[in-house]
Amino acid sequence: MRRPERAPRGPVAMRPRETLRWTCDVLVVGAGPAGTVAAREAARRGFSVILVERRERVGTPVHCAEFAPRVVGRFLSLSEDVISQPINAMETLVADTPEVRTVVNGLMLHRDRFDHALALQAVADGARLETRVRVTKVQEGMARAVRGDAEITVKARVIVGADGPLSAVGRSIGCTNRSLMPTAQYRMVLKKPADATRIFFHPSIIGGYGWVFPKQSLANVGVGIHSRQTGNPRQALNRFAALLVEQGIVEPRILAVSGGYIPAGGLIRPWKEWVIMAGDAAGTCHPITGAGIWNALISGEMAGIAAAEALKTNSAGPLRTYAAELAAFLGPSLARASVKRRRMVSQWQSAGFSDLIRRNWTAFEEYRRRTGRKG
Repeated sequence: MRRPERAPRGPVAMRPRETLRWTCDVLVVGAGPAGTVAAREAARRGFSVILVERRERVGTPVHCAEFAPRVVGRFLSLSEDVISQPINAMETLVADTPEVRTVVNGLMLHRDRFDHALALQAVADGARLETRVRVTKVQEGMARAVRGDAEITVKARVIVGADGPLSAVGRSIGCTNRSLMPTAQYRMVLKKPADATRIFFHPSIIGGYGWVFPKQSLANVGVGIHSRQTGNPRQALNRFAALLVEQGIVEPRILAVSGGYIPAGGLIRPWKEWVIMAGDAAGTCHPITGAGIWNALISGEMAGIAAAEALKTNSAGPLRTYAAELAAFLGPSLARASVKRRRMVSQWQSAGFSDLIRRNWTAFEEYRRRTGRKG
């Protein structure tokens, strides 16, 4: 049999990459709660806004425990489509001690639908949404990005970085989260419905905690651990999930897997020249609880208004003011929580585990008590 002739060797012809050039008044990077609200506020004030998101669909996949205080309804009409169920309490369990139940007024969201609805709202108010766009660098009023084979250059007068805890915008301007809590989460089947979120502290979940957040017949089951722990969050999650199965809280089936990082170091400097940061990119997440949706929404609103004011006055002054106001509003509580988190981690292996958690978890009176004692 005659062998087929081989093609002659030589340089392979490469298809030139498409180059796109976009121009706008405000570029918002990241279409989570902070980014979508920032885009909405700037667009409402008459400025051209491009909102870019690296994922194909806003809000998916979900990397969140999905709990939020009911006051998030200030930013979006809370239809049945975005709410999974109401939450009336938080139950805290510390090792083998009795649980503590704290009254809360909260919701379990469908985060993918919630984020998507916020993005649609921004578009309805005039923002232009572009998905599958990954911003790689920001420099002097210019952002560089890629989408598939296309290279994109965006010229913008103001840039808002709302692209999460590992923000590319923040990295470009030297404003990055230096303390991150790795997390892992499963979607599992609840043995029985619940009206409370459950927080589990155990010495084996080093520097963090486990959670069971109900969504009707299902639950988000996860762990967050100290970033320098030996091992990884998935291993800790497997141990925690096995314990929950043994206790009859969940079925052994795993329906979905997710994970990510939570900023755990408090607020970082969220401004440089004509670039500002919002949401997790600015470290607005609570270092102890990991709660971040409400702070992200608030910071996004403030950032969008500040961007519009800067454009009206042709001055970066309002952006500097935004940074100062955000620090005044969130800075003290986040800084205090960050200090408590560091102390909690440093004393994790010491005796008196229950007392340690009581001094450093928000459900307990000891957390709010100000004394000269360390811890």
